[in-house]
Amino acid sequence: MNTDFNSLILKHKGKRICVMGGAKRLAKDLEGVEADIYISTNAHGVELVKPDYLLAMDDKHSRAQRRMGEYLRGKSDAPIISPHAFADYQLINWPQYPRFVLSGLIAAWCAYMMGAKVVILAGFDGYGGADPGWLDECRKIDRDIHCPVRVAGGGPLTKVWPEYAPGESFGRYKPSTAIDGWLGKDGAITIRVVKRCFIRGAERFPGDELKCYRHEVKRELKHKTVREV
Repeated sequence: MNTDFNSLILKHKGKRICVMGGAKRLAKDLEGVEADIYISTNAHGVELVKPDYLLAMDDKHSRAQRRMGEYLRGKSDAPIISPHAFADYQLINWPQYPRFVLSGLIAAWCAYMMGAKVVILAGFDGYGGADPGWLDECRKIDRDIHCPVRVAGGGPLTKVWPEYAPGESFGRYKPSTAIDGWLGKDGAITIRVVKRCFIRGAERFPGDELKCYRHEVKRELKHKTVREV
């Protein structure tokens, strides 16, 4: 059974975390990156660097025309972070929830939440800069990332975050107090399933127990298909 992403919060305190995107320049960007932890979005870069985590917001890989969980597992055995049932670490809340924000940007936020001293974006070029809306999305997610973010290789995203320089020092790590707010957000509870139902994209059966947020099971609690324990 999958685990709540909250179990990863502050797990990698003070580490340099690199998020790998899908731009063609990814291999070149990685040449100059010094990182402790690597997060691959949609399995990008797994042939270049062994990822510590995979992250995907989509349930289907549109280009490969395959279910995303199956596709990721065919590429790497790294733990998967996702809002979907195939996740090892399931996202049940994120900035702008329930809107499905771009995987690369949610990966950057997850890196911050996991304790990144700096988040390094490699293989990110805003689709060649052809989509100005991409920069707007970066500015939105930046409001929820309270640690330095750097862009390897420069490019359009430097209008939001500075370019990465390997020798830059970020001082002693101190977690943002904003992380405490996310840890307690919206009341985590433990529930036991009474009648078969679907929760977090997966079928649940009588007797199953899991932790979730109260808002996720508001309807089930009302109709007594689950009960709080």
